[in-house]
Amino acid sequence: MLDKAELGRRVKLERLARGMTLKQVADSSGMSPTHISEIERGRTSPTVGALLRIARALKKPATYFVEEELLPSVSVVRKHERAHHVITEGGQTVAGADFLTTGIPAGRLRVVELSDFERGPLATRPHGGEEILLVEAGTLKVIVGGDEFELGAGDCIQFRASMPHRVEKLGGDSVRALWVTASDGVIAP
Repeated sequence: MLDKAELGRRVKLERLARGMTLKQVADSSGMSPTHISEIERGRTSPTVGALLRIARALKKPATYFVEEELLPSVSVVRKHERAHHVITEGGQTVAGADFLTTGIPAGRLRVVELSDFERGPLATRPHGGEEILLVEAGTLKVIVGGDEFELGAGDCIQFRASMPHRVEKLGGDSVRALWVTASDGVIAP
């Protein structure tokens, strides 16, 4: 959980980056300059309503001030900087995953490139939002709810992520796919 000192530091840095005085933020937010100063110095925590008003005055989403990791407004991930993870199910490797995005404040999208796909199923928990899977090479079986879809290179599927879903490799060819998640809530980095 982010502490009030860090939250205050972020408010102050954003105010200064915009060239605004305490009075200008106070006038725009309907709060007193003293209260905003107390927040900036980490002496008090703003209520949710106060944080929303300050965020509006600074033209930032409120989540920018409370996310654990301070994320950039624009995120660029170079090929050599991608975070690589090995996905396992039941102790067995299922696929490799390269995270193509790191996230932005209040971000709701995540793009992952799947590769080195083994035969076993890759199941994810249902959640809010939607998902898109684009097969770049190989063949996958995607099960959404009770329906099965066979997808080859160039095929794409989109579905509500609240439905149970899993992915399995078909055939012996190597598989590469892009998996895009659009969440109803903020996606943690």
